[in-house]
Amino acid sequence: MSASFSLHLVGSSGRLQQFMHQLPTAVLLVNQAGSIVEVNEQLLRVTGYSRDRLVNQPFQTILPFNGSVEQLYEELLQKEAQPEFNVEVEWKNKQGICGKTPAMILVQQAEQPLYLIHLSQLSKEPDFTLPQRVLTKLTHDTSLGLFILDEQANIVEASQTACKLLGMDRLQVINNHIDRVFAGIPEQHRLIKKELLEGVKLHNIATSWSNDNQRYELIVDANTLQDGTGKTVGAFVLFKDITNLRSFEQKIERNERLAMIGQIAAGTAHEIRNPLTSIKGFLQMFLKSFGESGMDREKTYTEIMLTEINRINSLVSEFLLLSKPRNIQYSMVDLNTVFSEILPIVESQAILYGIDVKFSSHGKLPMVVGDTELLKQVFINICKNGIEAMGEQGTLQISHHIDQDGDKVSIDIHDSGPGIPLYIIDKIFDPFFTTKEEGTGLGLSVCQKIIHDIGGQIRVSSKGYGTTFHIMLPYM
Repeated sequence: MSASFSLHLVGSSGRLQQFMHQLPTAVLLVNQAGSIVEVNEQLLRVTGYSRDRLVNQPFQTILPFNGSVEQLYEELLQKEAQPEFNVEVEWKNKQGICGKTPAMILVQQAEQPLYLIHLSQLSKEPDFTLPQRVLTKLTHDTSLGLFILDEQANIVEASQTACKLLGMDRLQVINNHIDRVFAGIPEQHRLIKKELLEGVKLHNIATSWSNDNQRYELIVDANTLQDGTGKTVGAFVLFKDITNLRSFEQKIERNERLAMIGQIAAGTAHEIRNPLTSIKGFLQMFLKSFGESGMDREKTYTEIMLTEINRINSLVSEFLLLSKPRNIQYSMVDLNTVFSEILPIVESQAILYGIDVKFSSHGKLPMVVGDTELLKQVFINICKNGIEAMGEQGTLQISHHIDQDGDKVSIDIHDSGPGIPLYIIDKIFDPFFTTKEEGTGLGLSVCQKIIHDIGGQIRVSSKGYGTTFHIMLPYM
């Protein structure tokens, strides 16, 4: 039998909302003013509404009751006192079709009461047919990304994996039009395009996709859905995440290239440095002599030569970093200290370009195992690249968060520059690949090796309006 009664729930309304999302039947949460505060996924499925279309709307949008939510609660209590009455409420869906269902209302007694309206027959687990059970399995328990669109391009079904690709919750996706889900993203860069409803078929198409936190490598299949008359009534899109496989293949290829470069570097770097040391020593002697003799022109030439010698030395040092593993003594590194020391350097560089630097700290950074100076080199190098990419205006945002698996801290460095084109984003960590006129193409390769050597990862995401580097480090 359905019942309506007061329930004293300890804690915030957030805990109540968390509870309602675990229920298998349709539920809505209403405040004392009669506005919908939250809904669960099953209510969206039954009514056809998107969450955005319900939250902050009157509860009468779903329950066509002529009165306040408190009056509805009192009316149900009165019905329960009369055994011959069924405790039911009328409900309607997005198309205006009405029905009746047993209802139960729980009241959170607080200064601002909340009413949890439970529509008990609108269940998540009807007698599913075998195809329906397969669809439920696909949407909840597999690694496949699945989107199903209706003929108006509304997303009527989305798997957990698909929502993860978007970086969104299912409640933000279900029954929303793709223009709302991908708001602000040009059509050609969207994960789902309207052209699918026009009969465009995809089979084993490789593509890349980046949300705000991560970049994915995907295999895509898509096709239209027809009714009995052959009319197109929707479309489906299937995604298989092959990021780990692609990363593994790329890592093997990159390691082979680095091994070859390492052999060259190990065999030649010291041979190059020895004569450079002698040349540099004599040039420093000449510089002193020219200065004492008042030979300003010769002194200027010597200073230029010393600058170039230092540049060659720097290049040789990068070669050595790419060679066989060195005996680096790793220790506990305080990332808070690292950033307090590099931020003045980054900010002084940014001032020269008119760039703003924002460091968003969400609490104290954890300790990591590594080499302090090498980590400084990584962060400064990536910040410097971002500053140069933006030109004469923009913002460099540095932030951090704990990744989804909870075993790494991610340092995120985002610039508001033009972004990295998709056709070169896979090459930026390749040795000698550069888009700069005077670049060596070794900076990012060195950064990647430093991070990999301490068990971390470095990833990049770019949507055409900014680039984010994610440096993920195992923390203690």
